[in-house]
Amino acid sequence: MEEDYGYVQDVTADLESGVITSIIVPGNTNKINIFLNNNEIVIPWKQIRCIGEDIILVEVESY
Repeated sequence: MEEDYGYVQDVTADLESGVITSIIVPGNTNKINIFLNNNEIVIPWKQIRCIGEDIILVEVESY
């Protein structure tokens, strides 16, 4: 299953070690909620499988 989450908005990191711990991408954005930050999706670094020039492959846990 493929899904486009959009561009990486931000990253979180462990400031002591300098290691990136997750990336943050936009969630479901629509015109009503576009200014709210509660639609962000946080993807843990351990789920990132490959980083390319224009794509990041992520293994998403199914629920």
